[in-house]
Amino acid sequence: MSNTEIKKNLLQKIKNKSAIVAVIGLGYVGLPLAVEKAKAGYRTIGFDIQKSKVRMVNEGHNYIGDVVSEELEGLVKKRYIISYYRFFNSERCRFYSHMCSYSFG
Repeated sequence: MSNTEIKKNLLQKIKNKSAIVAVIGLGYVGLPLAVEKAKAGYRTIGFDIQKSKVRMVNEGHNYIGDVVSEELEGLVKKRYIISYYRFFNSERCRFYSHMCSYSFG
């Protein structure tokens, strides 16, 4: 597949909301980002190294002040957001990913 075809395919998936978004890190930047992408209509997969965060997201429990608890819960129930402890499902996220890591300083 040529670069032009890849770009065209990506733009089409973004336009028709079939692109799957991966967010790596579900902290104070990553979880709000994942929620906003899911609210925009994209299936969103979150990854984090903290099992407690993964569990809470999958149960629809919010732990970040910038996220509305009811929105997170609704998005989880509709399966727009799901999170994993391991990065094993990343092959489903071929077109967009965002890494949110701890900021030092």
